[in-house]
Amino acid sequence: MKYPASLPGPLLMGMLMGVLGAIAIFLLAVLLTAAGMTNKAHAAPNNEAANSPSGKAWWDDTPWDNPERGFNWYPPDAQPKPKKQAEPKPKSIKEMATMEDLRKELSRLKDMAIMQPTPNNLRVYLEAQTFLMDKSSVFADTARRVVWATPAVDYNNRSPVANFARIEQQERRLAGERDAIRAIRNDYALAFFFRSDCPYCHNQAPVLKAIERQYGIKVLAITMDGKGLPDYPDARPDNGVSAVISGGNGIQMVPSLFLVDRKNQSGIPIGTGVLAQDEILTRIRVLTQTVPGQDF
Repeated sequence: MKYPASLPGPLLMGMLMGVLGAIAIFLLAVLLTAAGMTNKAHAAPNNEAANSPSGKAWWDDTPWDNPERGFNWYPPDAQPKPKKQAEPKPKSIKEMATMEDLRKELSRLKDMAIMQPTPNNLRVYLEAQTFLMDKSSVFADTARRVVWATPAVDYNNRSPVANFARIEQQERRLAGERDAIRAIRNDYALAFFFRSDCPYCHNQAPVLKAIERQYGIKVLAITMDGKGLPDYPDARPDNGVSAVISGGNGIQMVPSLFLVDRKNQSGIPIGTGVLAQDEILTRIRVLTQTVPGQDF
């Protein structure tokens, strides 16, 4: 290599030394990198071979012996991606075996049909609803057959549904109610609480007057505002009677009707609001001559 004669000798030598130094540094870096990769490859952790299905370290293994191992250009620490499991196909509502599952699925289909009212979603929901209604029909039909064959669970034995039997049963009940009120008229009285400005109290008063005339039971008309009614112009004012008869609760609403024991002045609530004569007689009979559940 020839250099211009005008280039000084020391400068030329410095340039040569700089070029040689750069080359030396580059070669040293290449050697160190190669040595590190070799050591890393051959100094695999003890558990690398243990984790490999073939029992070999990464660089001793091959993809032909271990299908889970990548080729040599894959990084050694790369883990195989787990295989995605296919989501199980949801059961059809016809395949479900419990009512809880049926209710949940029908609710899900209904919600979907409401939120996304596509023809397909509506069809699926209506088909599921029809399926459930069919099952209910089978249940109802089977249940009535069991009732017909099992006297112990047939309510018709206690309360007939045939019209002629119902009429006779009603007549017997009315007769029992008349007998009941006649039997207690000497021991009980009816306490009628009202206000003169209450239109329903005006409606109730003639009914109670008719019961009093027909059955002979005493009606104690008690005014809550000090004024009477056309049927009860001489009603007594409330001087604490309401608290005694109601057991200290007081009268919360008018018209209000109580059955009062003449001996101990205790009251049995019959009802509030306007009541028909038959209803009053029925309630008196039930409260004085039956036990809970007897009429059912």
